[in-house]
Parts: sequence; structure tokens; C-alpha cells
Amino acid sequence: MIIRNVTVIDGTGAAPIEDAEVVVTGDRFTEVRPSTPDAAPADGEVVDGRGGYLIPALWESHTHLAGYAASLPEPEQVPYVIRTLADFLAAGITTVVDLGGSLAIDQAVRTQADPGETAELFYAGPVFTGVEGWPMQAHGNPAMARQISDPEQGRRLVQELAEDVDFVKFIYDGEPGAPDKLSRRALHVMVEAAHEAGKKVLVHIRTHADIEDAVAAGADCVEHAPLPSGDDALTEAGKLADLLASSGTYYCPTLVTWEQLGHGGDRGYLAELVVAGIIDEAAARAVAARPGFGRPFPHHPADESMARFRYGMRTLPIMHEAGVKIVAGSDVALMMPSPPLALLRELQLFAQAGLSPAEIITTVTRHAAERIAMPEYTGTITAGSVADALLLDRAPLADLSALSDPTARAATIRQGKVLPRGWRPERDTEA
Repeated sequence: MIIRNVTVIDGTGAAPIEDAEVVVTGDRFTEVRPSTPDAAPADGEVVDGRGGYLIPALWESHTHLAGYAASLPEPEQVPYVIRTLADFLAAGITTVVDLGGSLAIDQAVRTQADPGETAELFYAGPVFTGVEGWPMQAHGNPAMARQISDPEQGRRLVQELAEDVDFVKFIYDGEPGAPDKLSRRALHVMVEAAHEAGKKVLVHIRTHADIEDAVAAGADCVEHAPLPSGDDALTEAGKLADLLASSGTYYCPTLVTWEQLGHGGDRGYLAELVVAGIIDEAAARAVAARPGFGRPFPHHPADESMARFRYGMRTLPIMHEAGVKIVAGSDVALMMPSPPLALLRELQLFAQAGLSPAEIITTVTRHAAERIAMPEYTGTITAGSVADALLLDRAPLADLSALSDPTARAATIRQGKVLPRGWRPERDTEA
């Protein structure tokens, strides 16, 4: 297949390539070159981009589909995840990274999902935490978390799990020395075990000190914006940014998580989402009618969540200016009708914090792929990479809304297959 007459924004950070065409062979990009109007594949198709923009498809880098599914009746668990992966694909998000949940659900989804109808799923399976540590306090489900009481136990369990997952997730949250928090020694030993098994390590944190410990242990990414630290929090954030940049540690702030938890039960926030174009009035009413709307979220009080949101927004430019590799992920969709919308809101928040459209595209494509290191999934339009891309009618470097506005999306390319404008999974088409 040749995708012709496009401006290519390849995700590498290079300047856009105007009047280009992209060659796809099977499910891989094989060449990006100047347009050759007379050339045609001997046994394939030509897609006319009509002067549009071809960018790497989007990644959701922090979600918990298998975790939520585990709360459903067993017959509904796998179908829920598959349906939601189809919703992600319909939103132009071709890859979803699940940061903690039931391994059995994850494995069943990978076996049963149709790649042509769903986003790709990469997963951590159960997370590692302390004894009765977060998130055991919320769900108490041992299928979703491994509780670690000593470093050698942790090493053994990481080695066992690593064979079945794409990366490993640790929860490093709580008071130092308390049994519900992994010890520093356990964190170091377990990160080492994961790396020896060839797996990247993502670490959930709460404080600046947690980030410092995670970086010292060799974490590949820290998850969530931390609480402000001390009287001069911005100075401390600058030091933290330098640490993350110098160590090459990725940073996934999940700003939309803290925004939602900080506004729990606030109908005014729903109105703000309507104005922002993330949801419509009907969706706002549906969210407000949910039984759990406004109910306090366990472990993350609203005032603390709002502090983390505001601090994350203020410090994101500091992180970027220091050269930290920022990744876009949403974590929860408590105030959204569906998880894909939470990621699109995260991108809006990145823009509000001062990141440029080019920088934001990198957070949701190349950085997302690098962070978990699946070799063929690079988040770029380069030879050898899996052919996942978006064909847009509007220039995303000038108008970031082109990423979230379905009317701007002329097509989604998923593993070399073109899904035209307005594509929906088969269940929605039939409905």
C-alpha cells in the first residue's frame, strides 16, 4: 500500500516531510519518500491523502482495564476489555498500556481480541506492593496485586511473573518503614530482577522522595505527579526534573487523574469538560447519574488530589525544559463516559500547561513506545515499525484539536489496515 499526497510527521522529532508518500508492506512501514505520482504497487492499493497529515497513531500509556473488569461478573470481564479496546481504536488510539490488573483477564483478551477491531494491549498483570499496600486496601483481590514482605520473596515473584507480562509495575506508596510500603531494598532487588528478565519497570509514586528512590533503584518510568514538597516546591521540582532528565527516567504525570479526583462530585467540572469539547451535555448528565458519582475515592482524598493536579500543571513545563521524557496516560475515567476521552483530556491539559502540539504528539507516540520497549512498536513512521498511524485533515502542529476531533480524522491505520473516517467496531455498526 502507498499512502500518497501527505505531510508526514514521523514522530522522531524531525521536521515535517511535505509532499511525501509512505509505503506499507503487510503490517509494517517500509519507506517514507517523496511523492511519485506514477508509481503504484503491483499488488496493492493507493490511498490518496488529499494533502492531509500522517502522524503515528496515539498510545494510552496508563490505564487499568483489567483492574476494572475484575470488579464485574466473570462472564462480563473479558468482553468489557475487548469492547473498550475497540472504543480506543475508534478514537484513533491504537495501543493501550494496562498498568495493573488480573493476568488471567489480560491473557484471555490477548487470545480472543481481533486485532482488526481493537487496539493493541500491552500489560503488567498484577502489581507489586507492600503487605496490604495500595491498591489492596481498595479491592483486596490477590489476583491483581502481589504483596511483598521481603526482598528475596519479591525477586522470586518478579522472576515468575516476568515470563508472562510485557513489563513490570511496582507500587511505591506509603510511609517509609511501614509494612504496606515496599522497602528500598526490595525495590532495588525487584527492579534488578525485572531488568535481568528483559522487562521495563514502571513505578507508582506519591512523593518527591519516592521518585528519588525509584530513580536510584533504576526505574524506567515514574507514574503520577507527586505531592508538592517543602516550602519551595518549584525549586525542588527543578532538582527533580534534573534528576529524571539525567537518569533518562520517563515521567507519566496522569494530570487528568488528579483533576478528576480533585473535582469528584463537582458538576461544574462536568460543565468544564463540555466547554472543552471532551463530552457533551448528555454525557455529563449520564456521568452525574452514576451511583458512585461524588463518592470519595479510596486512598486519594480530593484536597490532596487537587494539590497534585495543580503542582503537576505548574511543574510540567519545568520537566519539559529540563529534557525529561514525558508520557501521556490517563489512569482513570471516573468523570468520563469512556476511557479514551480521559486520554484526550490529558493532551488538552498538557497544552494548557504550555507544551507545544509537536511536544504533545511526542508524549503520546514515540515516548509512549520507548517507555515499554516493544521492538516493532516504535510510535514512529519509520521503516520496520508496525504501521499504526492517523491520517488527519487538519495540521496537528497548528491545531491540537485535530487529535481529538473525529471529524478531523480521515482514517486510522492499524497494522497496515485502513479504517476509514467514522469507523466503529462491528457491534456499534449493527446497533
